[in-house]
Amino acid sequence: MDKYMSLAETSYYFLHQGGGFDCGPACDNPILKSVSLNTTWHSPNPVSDGFIGISPKDKEIYVTWTGTRRIRTVIADSVAIFADYPKEVAGSSVHAGFYETTRAAYPYILKNILAAAQDNPGYKIVFIGHSLGGASAVLSALMFARDNDIMKDRVRVWTFGQPRVGNRRFVEHYTDMLGNQTYRVTYGADIVPHIPPWQVLGYQHHPLEIHIIDKSDNFYVCQNTVREDLDGAYRWPTIDTGVADHIDYFGKPEIVHFDPLIEW
Repeated sequence: MDKYMSLAETSYYFLHQGGGFDCGPACDNPILKSVSLNTTWHSPNPVSDGFIGISPKDKEIYVTWTGTRRIRTVIADSVAIFADYPKEVAGSSVHAGFYETTRAAYPYILKNILAAAQDNPGYKIVFIGHSLGGASAVLSALMFARDNDIMKDRVRVWTFGQPRVGNRRFVEHYTDMLGNQTYRVTYGADIVPHIPPWQVLGYQHHPLEIHIIDKSDNFYVCQNTVREDLDGAYRWPTIDTGVADHIDYFGKPEIVHFDPLIEW
C-alpha cells in the first residue's frame, strides 16, 4: 500500500517541477528505486497531469494521475451534472467533470500503456491516484479494461482519498468489471471521500474500501459490496470531516509544501 501512495506522491513533485520529472524527497523512498519513467502527460484543457512508470523488479506498469490542485475546487464542484458513461450500460452515469478530464488524456495514455504492456508481457498495469487523481485512475482503468478485455486481468487500481465517481448503476458495472482488482484507501475524517454527496443525484462509492482509522495504523477492510460500509470513511459525519486528513495519507503527500496552487 505504501508503495502505491509513494507513487501518487511523486506526481505532486512532478507537477511542482513544471513538466520535468524530479520527484524530490519522494524518490528517497527505496521502494521507488526500481521505477523508471516511461512517459508523462500534460493536458491543458481540461487540466490533468501524470506519468507512466515501469518496475522490472515488481513486474508492474504504473499509470499515475496527479491529484487535486485546489482542494476547494473539488468541494465546490461536488454537485455536478452527470455524463452517461458507459453509454452501453443503461442508467450508468458519472461526474461530468471527472469524465471529461480523464477522457481528454486517455488516448495518449492508452497508446503508451499498450506499448509498455507489449514490451513487458505479464506485467500488472496499476492505475494510481490521490484525490481527484483517484477519480481519473478509476475511470481510466475502466476505459482500459473495456477496450482491452484480453488484458483486463492484468489491471489493478489503488486510490487514496478519492471522491465518489458515479451513480449506483455505474458502481454495479464497475464492480462487475474491476471490483476484485480495486483498492480504495480512505483515512480518518478526510472530507473528499464524502463528496459528491450521496444524497444528491445518487452518487455512490465502489468497493473495496480500506479505511485507515488513525495514525496508529488501525484499519478496517470494508465489505466488498456496492453499499457503503458504515464502519469505513462513512463512520464520520460529513460535518465532522475536513481537509487535514486528506493531505496526510501515511504522512504524504505533504501538499502544503508543493505548488502554491495546491491550497485551500
